Formats: sequence, C-alpha cells, structure tokens
Amino acid sequence: MVSGHDPLALAEWQRIRRYAVPQRMITECAAARQRGDQRAAWTAGRIDVTDAFAELTTHLAPDLLRWHLPRALGGYTTLAVDQRYVLVPAGAVIDPETEVPVLDALSSMFGSQRLSLGTARWGELNPAEVSLLPAHLWDARHADELRTAIGGSAERAPGFTADGVPLPAEALGRGNDPASRAERVRLAPTLSAAFAEAGFVIGDEPGVPWPGYPDETTMRSVDPTRLADHVRRFARQFGMNTWMLWLGYPAYLRCDVDGDTVRVTPQTAGGHRYSATRGLPRLLPDLVRYQVDLDLIRAGRITPAEVHPIVRAALFPGVPGSAVVPAPVTGLASAVDRASVAGPASAVVRDSAAGLASAVVPASVAGPASAVVGDSVVGGSVPSGVWGSVAAGSVSAGASDLVAEPVPVVVVGAVRVRCRGEWHEIGVRLGRLDLVTHTDTERQRERALSAFGGTVSGCFAAEQAWHGAPGRLPRRLRAHREDLWQLMIHGGTRTVLELLDAGMDPHLRDSRGRTLMHRIRSFDHSRLLPRLLAEGLDINARDKEGSTPLYLAVVHQWPAGLIIALTEAGADPHLPNQDDMSVIDHCDEILNYHEDLDPDFEAAVAHLRKRSA
Repeated sequence: MVSGHDPLALAEWQRIRRYAVPQRMITECAAARQRGDQRAAWTAGRIDVTDAFAELTTHLAPDLLRWHLPRALGGYTTLAVDQRYVLVPAGAVIDPETEVPVLDALSSMFGSQRLSLGTARWGELNPAEVSLLPAHLWDARHADELRTAIGGSAERAPGFTADGVPLPAEALGRGNDPASRAERVRLAPTLSAAFAEAGFVIGDEPGVPWPGYPDETTMRSVDPTRLADHVRRFARQFGMNTWMLWLGYPAYLRCDVDGDTVRVTPQTAGGHRYSATRGLPRLLPDLVRYQVDLDLIRAGRITPAEVHPIVRAALFPGVPGSAVVPAPVTGLASAVDRASVAGPASAVVRDSAAGLASAVVPASVAGPASAVVGDSVVGGSVPSGVWGSVAAGSVSAGASDLVAEPVPVVVVGAVRVRCRGEWHEIGVRLGRLDLVTHTDTERQRERALSAFGGTVSGCFAAEQAWHGAPGRLPRRLRAHREDLWQLMIHGGTRTVLELLDAGMDPHLRDSRGRTLMHRIRSFDHSRLLPRLLAEGLDINARDKEGSTPLYLAVVHQWPAGLIIALTEAGADPHLPNQDDMSVIDHCDEILNYHEDLDPDFEAAVAHLRKRSA
C-alpha cells in the first residue's frame, strides 16, 4: 500500500519521480507553452503527434501527462506497457461519433519511452479495453482540478496545509471540509468503511466483510474519493452508468451511478458474470490510487519543490508559483545512504562550459538544503555526490527550437576502495574510472594477470566488475551507473549523444553487463548506431549471460528495421550464449513453430538468414 507505510514502494516511486520526467523536459515544455508553440512542446515531451490530433487539441501538456501515466514498477521506472488511453477533454459530452485523442502505450518496458498520439471515434473503441485520462492529468488549464478529484478543498490537499506542510497525525480528519473527509477515508479501519466515508452506497450486502483480493496491495492503494470523482465525471461525459475497477482476475468492483449516488459492489468475474462484464467500461487502479506525491512528501522522501510545478500548484495552492521546478536531487539512487556519504548540505555552482560542477558551495552560503536551477541556487537538497551538468550539444532532429537546457549528471568524485590493505581512491567521471592510486606499470601488470586467468582484487577487481565481469561494485559506483542509465532511458537519444559528446564512456555497461548496443532498442538506432560503431563499440559484445545485441533483438522481437541494421553492421547470428543458443538456433528451434509473427519481423529474420548463409 502506497501510504507512507511501505518503504519499498515509496523508494520505487522516489526513483520514478527523480528520473521519469526529466527537469529539462519540464523546462522546455513550459517555455514552449509560454510561447504558444505546441509542436515544440510535443517535441520536448518526446511525443509523436498525428496531424489529426494536432487539429483536435492544442492544450496537451506532455510533461504533465508523463508525470501522471502509470509505471511498470517491479524495479522499473519506465511506463506501463500494453495500455491504451483516451484523453478525455474537460466537460465534453462524448458520443459514438466523437473524435477522441488516443495514446497507445509501449509494448515493452525496455523500449523507447517516446509516446505516440492519434485519434479515433469513440464508437470504434472497446470501452473495456481502454483507460480514460481526465483532463486534469494532461491539460494544464485544468490541472487544478486534481486537488478536488482527490478530495481536497479550495484551500488544501488532504493531509497537508495549503503551503505543503504535512499535518500532524492528531489533526487528520478533524474538520468538516472535504479535505478532512478524505483524511477520514484514508484512516478508515476497513475497505467498506473507507468507501462508505467516501460517499459510496455499499451494494448487495452492506454488512458482509469484503472478500480478499488477489493483489491486496493494489486494492489498498485505491483512493475511494478519487474513484468516486472519476466514476461520476465519466458517467456524465459518456452517458454510461456502470463502470468496473479491475483488481486482478477475477476480482473487480462494480460501480453503478444513479444521479449523484454511486453504488459499489465487490464481485468476481467467474461464470455468467464474466460474459456480462466483458463490454463494461473499465477503470485502471493506477489512475485512481492515492496521490503518490503526497505520500512521498509525508515520508520525507521528496519536498514540494521536487513535485512537477503544475502538480505542485494544484496540490498546494499556498506555495508561491515558479516557472521551473528544482532539479530532483534527493539521492543518487534509492539504494544510496545519503547520510553516510553526503556530509553537510551543499549546493552546486554550475560550470556550463566544462559540463561538470566546478565548485561546491557550503550550506552556510547557499542556504539550507539547496539545489541547482540554471545558474541560481534554490530550494532542494544535495545528496552524496553533487549534481553537475552536460552542456547541450547534439540536438535531435526536429528539435532545433528546444531550449538549450543542460543534462544533469551526478558527479561522484572519488570512490574509496579497499586495496592491498589500504584505502585507495578511484576517480569517476561520466562512466569512466581512473585508478589514480596505481601507476601505469601496475595497471599493465594486473591486466596481464587477469588476461592469463589470474585473480585480481581491490581497485582492479572493481574496474573489472565495472566493465561487466562478475564481482561486487562499491555502492557509489553502482549508484553512478544507475544514474547514467536512468538519465539516458528517460532523456532519449538526444541525451545519449550529448553525454557521449561530453566524454561519457561509450563502453558503459549496466548491472547485467549490457552495453548501449544491447539497449539500443530504447533509442533511435538510425542516429545512435553509427555513433556507437564510430566509438569502437563491439556489435557482438556479450552481456553476463553471453547474449549479443542481435540475440536479444531476435528473441524479444525488436523492430524489424533495427534487426536489419544490426545485421548490416556485422552482427554475427552464429555466436552462442551461455546456454549454447545462437540466433540461428533460436530461429530454427523456436521461431519456426510460431504462427503469429509480425510480417515485418519475419522479413527481418529472413534477411538475417540470407546474410548469414
């Protein structure tokens, strides 16, 4: 339950808030909106928009949309997959002929985080197969309605003062305003009591305890107040009075609307009920959960300053507005113990020419808990390591009208490693390690020893683990690696090219020993692949399981164009992995028995076979 009492869930959402909507995206989208340049906002928000959609609406805030979209979770910060969303305009009455904006989510959590928006007639969509996004989740003009949707009053959000200060436990639920009522919903001892407090009529047998659910965590994360708001809102707009909240097969909540009355009935979809429910419009639990930003703030994991500025203004009307939100600097990664590494609060002075932090300003100068925005120091906090920046260099095609906002990078500095009975320092910058304590002669000797099968230790063992060999990495090195990969995943091809221009090691590997070549599906391969080859990256590099990029591409059915590009670049389909399975083996033993393969993918495999013959 994301309620401030589940540290693991909150740690996961803290990482999502840190990386998933980059500060540069927020800044550039805001600047484009201010100029009235909607297409520039779409470009900054990494959203591909059809001409039909462009004519349908000009008020989409891509960064706001991304902030609210459901996430894959389970250790991933990427977007939830296999979802189709309808962006519901505020107040519009939707009939079967109404053209509505449609967002198709990604098919893989490992793919590019670019989004694509189009349109469809509502009557052509199956209400049971789409999820509806109310306007306050994507239209900046209506963002303030978020506070009302979660039960807030005109003055404050549930659990907080108007200026974002958490209320003490003894003050929760004490008043008669909507926010106090929403607090009582959260404090209710049972699910049925919570729904009753939120204004639902409990259906069928009100006195009978609700059944257990396949996923209790999902059920208890649902905000009854928010659910009631969505059900009433959509019933008015779509003229549909029965809605389903799926909680994992076979359990669901049936919500029936009659005027302002909403009856909720816990049900299962077995037997005759399953066929009766197949056509009912559905609601997604992730879109009616308790607002996670409030839980993160109450738990002390983020501050109001780190919430998206549009969302912050909606949740905390008493907080003075600002044009930008401070860069999220609440920790290198969820696994990092800030207190043990960071030392006293400090702030970064940005060196835009060098692309790294040029100085650290003591807290007494910068003010308590400070962070970098542009060239000024504002509210936030600085963790272990400090935030630097990489000056914008390679701007993506079609993005020439974007603001030149630098890419923030954690500067770790030196990492201490136990080596030969002493503490040695390893220098770290943009994925490159420098064994500063050791001479060139020592490095050559240790690397020769390793090449002949000898065992290395200390600094050299850390260096080997960094480059994909088995072994343990110091925590701060793991955090630096995680930071770079998260920045690239959510910043896209543009960010990767800028980091490479700034000197990032192109041979950087992730925790599974995978290189940028292994993870190229997340980016525009037409731009990145030539650069990686020019940097000397091996097209046949092996990860810790012995898999090559081409093997992953075929096994996971990557886009056909990418498979062909890897083949043309010299990828070898005969190289076996640790299970002695090659690409050709996979094609012969597995793909030959598939009857539902995409025609483009089949053509790419045929091309691969022909080239390898």
